[in-house]
Amino acid sequence: MFLTILLFWVVSIFTFDSPLIAKNQQFKGNIVKTKIGYVLVADGFQEPTDIQFFPGDSKRMIVLEKRGRLIEIDLTTKVKTIRADFTGQIETRSEEGLLGLAFSPDFQTDSKFFVNVIVKEGGKDYSKILEFEWKDHLVQKIEHSKRIILKLEQPYSNHNGGQLTFGPDRKLYVGFGDGGGANDPYKNGQNPGTFLGKLLRILPNSHDSGAAYKVPEDNPFVHRPGFLPEIWSYGFRNPWRFSFDKLTGELYLADVGQNEFEEIDLIQKGGNYGWNIREGFHCFKNNPDCIENSLIDPIHEYSREEGQSITGGYVYRGKEIPKLVGSYLYGDFVTGKIWALKQKNGKKISNELVMQIPFQISTFGQDISGEVYFTDFGSGNIFRIIKKN
Repeated sequence: MFLTILLFWVVSIFTFDSPLIAKNQQFKGNIVKTKIGYVLVADGFQEPTDIQFFPGDSKRMIVLEKRGRLIEIDLTTKVKTIRADFTGQIETRSEEGLLGLAFSPDFQTDSKFFVNVIVKEGGKDYSKILEFEWKDHLVQKIEHSKRIILKLEQPYSNHNGGQLTFGPDRKLYVGFGDGGGANDPYKNGQNPGTFLGKLLRILPNSHDSGAAYKVPEDNPFVHRPGFLPEIWSYGFRNPWRFSFDKLTGELYLADVGQNEFEEIDLIQKGGNYGWNIREGFHCFKNNPDCIENSLIDPIHEYSREEGQSITGGYVYRGKEIPKLVGSYLYGDFVTGKIWALKQKNGKKISNELVMQIPFQISTFGQDISGEVYFTDFGSGNIFRIIKKN
């Protein structure tokens, strides 16, 4: 990965915790001896951060690039079309940029989609969740946004989160990191009065012009003093990627660690996942509160001996690889490893190393049939996980 001296400095300060910035290590690309491999499906992108499929269509993919382009590709013809270009309109330092996209559950009738970007206003950086209307004839710019759904000041240029996902309940889930720096200096992960370090659940509102979104009445903290009602769960460091199991509706969240452990959480309504009291299963800096029984443990963690920056994926629900059905596929940005995790009732059953490849795995995607894809941040290539002959 082509890093400047400045970026190397940033990496050394933040201990390679970023899914978008990591030390460029050299790997031999040895693949674990299984019957699982990968195939190239698209190439030529620049620093991809997210991939999403059009609702109901496994051939039309949207690729987000860190610096601001949103590109549609037909995986059959390989034809690419730029659908939005925010280049020069957004902040792209460190982990900032164009970070996430979600299509409306009613996209086929309302043509709405939502993006997560970082912008600078008045000398400060902000995360913005913007609503757009899809128009085939228009290369969209920031000013074409229909509404600002949510705006959040970011104290640092890392730990921005980025994921946007509509759940099976048709609510929009938004993940934000703790605001950056090291060690959560403002204690945002445990502060119920900020969106930083939280997973939010909201309903974008198209009927009331006076509010950009509604807070669902069944959110866990709607009537709890001191808590922002948008919060669904909290205690996260940098929830870069999370996803719902297509079959069970369970929500898996991968939280990037500080110095020692990466973790996978199975999200519960109102759950506190511990940061910065804990990192994974472990007390963080001997915090005396880490024995608190109300904290929810991850279903899995791995140490820096195995990887350095977790990239959350999807539960495999495809047909091509029966062995993987029900397994949560996830990776590591720095080591190029991909694992398959199985759990039942929140307890880990197994965690298998599927492959190790010479790629910087920045995000995963899933088509309507349940097959899983991943991106290489450095080359800009996109791959699908397949069964090897």
